[in-house]
This record gives sequence, C-alpha cells and structure tokens, in this order.
Amino acid sequence: MLAALRNLPYTVCFPDPSDTWEIIETIGKGTYGKVFKVFNKKNGSKAAVKILDPVHVSYF
Repeated sequence: MLAALRNLPYTVCFPDPSDTWEIIETIGKGTYGKVFKVFNKKNGSKAAVKILDPVHVSYF
C-alpha cells in the first residue's frame, strides 16, 4: 500500500505537529521508535505519542 501512495501524482502536506504539541519527556523506546509524553499547547491536555525512526517507516 505504501508503494502505491508513493506513486500518487501529487504531494500530501500535513500540518506541523510542533504547532500544537510540545514534547515533555521520553517515556519509552523500542525497535521502531520512541514514545514521548506530549503537551497540547492549544487545550492543555497531555498524551503519549510514538514517533517512528525514519529507517523503519518503509515497513509500514
């Protein structure tokens, strides 16, 4: 499926997540990336987010 997306005739742009989210701390790491505690600058909520290492993104 990812290969099919690469062949699309246009570019998909996503908003910069750092406009909304601020990383507070690293709470875990594994083979495919790291998990961070994050803070939503717009509404004050907290969440966890996994950020994949670019090396492993091609697997998804």
